[in-house]
Formats: sequence, C-alpha cells, structure tokens
Amino acid sequence: MVSNKTNMEDYEMAEVNKSKQELKDALDEKKEKLEATYTELIDKLRAEKERLEFDMKHEYRNARRYVRANPEQGVSIAFISGLAIGIILGKISQR
Repeated sequence: MVSNKTNMEDYEMAEVNKSKQELKDALDEKKEKLEATYTELIDKLRAEKERLEFDMKHEYRNARRYVRANPEQGVSIAFISGLAIGIILGKISQR
C-alpha cells in the first residue's frame, strides 16, 4: 500500500514538473516574441525620430532663408503674432 502511494506521488510529481516545464517553455517563447516586437518597435521609432529631425532641420533652414530674404514680413508676422497672443492672454486673465 505504501509502495502504491509512493508510486502515485512520484507520478503526480512528475506530472507537476512536466507542467512546470511546459509553462516555462511557453513563457520563454512569449518573452522572445515580446522582446522581438519591442526591438522592432524601438527601431521603427528611431527611424521616425531621425526622419523628423531631418525634416525639422530642413524646414528650419527654409524658414531662416525666407526671413533673411524678407525681413520686413518676418518682423510684421512676429509683431502681429505677439499682439494676438497678448490679446488672448489678456482676455483669459480677466476671467
């Protein structure tokens, strides 16, 4: 009877260990997929960041060229923008 009980406990322990290993393998597989997805996402974000930096530098250079070629328009736009912002902030602060 004791031998039967020991065999049953050994069998159950073997099944538990087998299940633990299967679970560990499944988790490892999911972890690898998640890491691959994370790495892919980071690479895409880096590429997008570089593209945006390039575009921003390009637009900044264009804006500087325009302002140098048309200084009176640049000053006028800055003045009108300042007035508009001042009026908006003045109305907001009165509330």
